[in-house]
Amino acid sequence: MSDEIELKLAVEPSFVDFLRQEITHFRLLAQDTQFLGNCYYDTVDHLLAAQKMGLRVRQQNGQYTLTLKTDGEVKGGLHIRPEYNVALPNAEPNLTLLVEKCGVNLENFAQLSLQPVFSTDFERQSWLVECGKGSVIEVAFDLGKIVAGEKQMPICEVEFELKSGCTIDLLRFVRSLTLESAVRLSAASKAKRGYALANAQAVEVSHWLDKWREFLQFEQNSRNPVDKLSALFQLEQALIEETFAIDVHYFSVDFLRTVERIGAFFNLYHYYTDNARLLETIFTQQLSQNTIGLDGDVLADLLESNNDLFTQIRDIIRLHSETKNNQLALEKLKQLLQTGQYVKRMINLISLTLDH
Repeated sequence: MSDEIELKLAVEPSFVDFLRQEITHFRLLAQDTQFLGNCYYDTVDHLLAAQKMGLRVRQQNGQYTLTLKTDGEVKGGLHIRPEYNVALPNAEPNLTLLVEKCGVNLENFAQLSLQPVFSTDFERQSWLVECGKGSVIEVAFDLGKIVAGEKQMPICEVEFELKSGCTIDLLRFVRSLTLESAVRLSAASKAKRGYALANAQAVEVSHWLDKWREFLQFEQNSRNPVDKLSALFQLEQALIEETFAIDVHYFSVDFLRTVERIGAFFNLYHYYTDNARLLETIFTQQLSQNTIGLDGDVLADLLESNNDLFTQIRDIIRLHSETKNNQLALEKLKQLLQTGQYVKRMINLISLTLDH
């Protein structure tokens, strides 16, 4: 078993040209282009998904690998998950072999009756790069589709996986890229998206005012600054993921829905600007402990970007109030959330909330 540590970005197909150029600034150790066919399996009642596990058989260069990913941690687009891998002689998911070779210790695991749920088929262009101090990162651009029966959805994302080094090295690497537009952190794995497609799950729109009140209650009761920031960060990332997952028609037909959605982001950015002291406290603590190699410019960048976001969200609110154009306001909001500046800000927040 090993921990998979990767940062995932949702991008546009043209992003691959940008990657090729950016990678020339680093020492290239290897590169490859392959087609990966993946079939995900579960029981009829989706027992594995209920336990936040993903089981797949991957076909790559005529070889088969069975992978079990267990429950881990997701902070924004940073995914940290234990995984087990075993080579297979064919495409059948042999659970007994997984138990014997990898020591998976789950009750009655090998006796589960499995069936295919969905597939993820994509071309992967990958580069293995060294980014200083011995840190090695695999950059993988995936372009393809998720298929569940007759339903499909596109895959277009970049995964930055840490092969050697520290997590902070991975964050520094992505932050160093000259990211611009049409890019955002993605907390949704291919497996999560695949299950949603297979189950025809409609996006449940959250009541963000209630969630905001819950956060404020948690903030009042918590004495740990990192816990407060972690809760705020997770709230923000969930809000972003939901905003992009909901059909635009849901907002465009209703003025108040649009007001509430933009208002949720206003609350976030207003809190960040009003509570700059929280970020300063965490930064000072971690800098003094010197346990994660925090960059000195993280705090200044965060304070500046939070102020910029607060200004820009007020401009969007003003635009929406004047034009009553729901679609235009949502487009402006999504543009704001898909900038390189926003991605780097989120990476800085992850840096502050990393476990020591």
